Amino acid sequence: MRERSAPKKRAQLSMIYLTFLLLLSIPLTIFGLTQDDFDLRERAFEDLELSEEHPCLISFPNVNPYSLQVGNTVTVQVDAKLEDKAISELKVKDGEEELVYEEIFSSSPIEIATSFPYTPQKAGEADLIGELTLTEGGKVNCEITSPYDIQGLQIIPENNAPDFITLPSQSIPSQNIVANDTYEYTLEAQDPEGDRINYSYSFTPRADWLNKTIIDDGSSGRLTIKFSGRADKPASYLANIFIHDGYSKNLSAQSWIINVSPGENDIPVVTITEPTESLRIDKGITFKSSWEATDRNFIERYELFITRNITDEEQWIPINEDIPYDTNSYNVETSDLTTGTYKLVAQAIDNQTPPGIGRGISPEIVISSTGETPIEEPDKDTDDEVILSEPQVINMSPMSTDEITNSRVTIRATLVAGTDATIDEESILFKLDNVDYSEQIKINRISDEEYTVIYQPQQDLDAGLHKAEVIFEDTRGSDINKSWSFTIQALDTDDDSTYNIFGYEIGKNVIRVIAIGVVTVILAIVAPFIIFSIWKGDKTKDDSTMYANSKLPPSIPTDDTEYTPVEKDFGVKEMVQADPEPVENPEEDLWDKYTAPKPKEEESSIEKEDEKIKVEPMSQPTNETEVKPKDEAKEDTKEQELEVKVEETSNDAEQDESTTPPPPPPSEIPEQAPAATPENKVETPTQNETPEEPTVEIKPEGEISPAIPEPEIPEISELQKLSEQLQKIREQEKQESDNNQNPQE
Repeated sequence: MRERSAPKKRAQLSMIYLTFLLLLSIPLTIFGLTQDDFDLRERAFEDLELSEEHPCLISFPNVNPYSLQVGNTVTVQVDAKLEDKAISELKVKDGEEELVYEEIFSSSPIEIATSFPYTPQKAGEADLIGELTLTEGGKVNCEITSPYDIQGLQIIPENNAPDFITLPSQSIPSQNIVANDTYEYTLEAQDPEGDRINYSYSFTPRADWLNKTIIDDGSSGRLTIKFSGRADKPASYLANIFIHDGYSKNLSAQSWIINVSPGENDIPVVTITEPTESLRIDKGITFKSSWEATDRNFIERYELFITRNITDEEQWIPINEDIPYDTNSYNVETSDLTTGTYKLVAQAIDNQTPPGIGRGISPEIVISSTGETPIEEPDKDTDDEVILSEPQVINMSPMSTDEITNSRVTIRATLVAGTDATIDEESILFKLDNVDYSEQIKINRISDEEYTVIYQPQQDLDAGLHKAEVIFEDTRGSDINKSWSFTIQALDTDDDSTYNIFGYEIGKNVIRVIAIGVVTVILAIVAPFIIFSIWKGDKTKDDSTMYANSKLPPSIPTDDTEYTPVEKDFGVKEMVQADPEPVENPEEDLWDKYTAPKPKEEESSIEKEDEKIKVEPMSQPTNETEVKPKDEAKEDTKEQELEVKVEETSNDAEQDESTTPPPPPPSEIPEQAPAATPENKVETPTQNETPEEPTVEIKPEGEISPAIPEPEIPEISELQKLSEQLQKIREQEKQESDNNQNPQE
């Protein structure tokens, strides 16, 4: 029979294997938790570089791909560069395998840069799967990459505009100062979804006394800029800043005036009181505007303008330049204005020489076309094109908040022309650390109004702070100079906390974790074998011997197993204290003085009984007692004769038996009692048969009866043979009994 493992042992083995796996995972988990390279943007910057490992990239140049709004159309950029293979076709599908964009390249280029509009239809997770078809056969997959280093896309029901947290009225000391006083204002803004905040700042032309310091550049969804300076020339200075998260509808603006008065004269302070909030009207609608002005001198007149760019006076559209001093309101017509976002500018002029000019600015006034749908080209316009009156540089990367270890990080930015203008490509300049690298940049043309500039350093950049700068001009003559900074983390080769192994700098903490992991793995490998060997025991030893009970026979019988007599002496009788037996004084029995004569060898009692058997009618047995045949009685007698009873006698008893007392006189001999009939046998004597009286053999005096030897206990084999003989004798007697009964019938 095949030996099987018990269920408990199987569970033990499973627990050992599970322990091994858990121990093996401990060092890997510790090693991952102790790593400091979990900065997502750093990995994103490395992925932005086109290489053999990443030959095709899909990006979103204007918006955050992790907060795309349902139903809004955004621009998707595809860049691909292959070394020695030509591209014949580009296909982009969504996560449901529906075709989003397809383009065929008849010139079979090895490098492409193209863009297309994409409109997500439902909220949730989404994906864009790009695939390049090669002219020589084969496919190349495109990966989604962005400064946010996300996998796939995330679509949300609504994307909200960033909000200003501070107001210009919080300026220190105020918006009205005297020449040579210090002015300070800290602007703060935040995006609800954490999207990057792009900003466009403008100040009165040819006024460079107000400086800005970028504290939070907006890449993390928070923008903080500190404006400060000291004005030495009296005037009313206009400041304006636009912020947005890439969507055109999520555009917010904050404008304010800094009045710098001379010591002997003040500047009129003008405040527009209507409208007090952003106003949205259709083209051709007339709206009312009103204002207030204060000045220590006499105000001669007011001037009213409407404009899209308050800092550029050349773009101001005059409404009325000669409003009487006692008039503080005016109705503005919009029939001759184009659709767009405007602001009112109200000027107050006093009677001083030179005159003091004070200005006030209104909130936004949005003029739209009559009806719900403006006249546009839907195939070209997208919801992530934020067109301002001034050119912009947005979506710069990397930023100051990024921790970068890649010494050849990819630098990029998006250029947007002003209203009704295009980008002058010849005017684009790129500088890194004040060094011109304009000849080495790559320009991806998204549209006439929007370009993407990419620079990939050819040499490793030094660790530390770096400054990137982009300058360009649009066709209207408006220019912009935008700069930002980023920091490359230093790799200190002399640091005592690292080891140089095969040219790689590995931290000591990492080495310690790896060492602990190796020791743990060794223990995890060795421990199960030790535990298993302890539980399993000696395999060379027979299992039956290990669990054998000396008091019981083997549990698995075999053909060659010999019977071993069992000694049942457990020593229990000696441990049990028996109750003392009461002492009896039995009457002396005279027959105890006599011994039975030595048995004589006679013929078999069975043969004698056969001769004495006679065929006689059987008497009917009574209901109370069952009469057995004589043959059966003889069988019982023979069985009793075969029983051997061993009795232990003391030495004193043996001596008593060895001596026979003299017989008593006849007068003392008691009368003989009739022979007792066995309890289980009842014999009915016949008429001619009388019961035999028992005879007592009296031995002469002086004769000593021999001692009866103690019988030997026969072996098991002899008992088995004797049992077989008894069985045969019973069969013969039964057959003879049947033969004797047949004649009587």
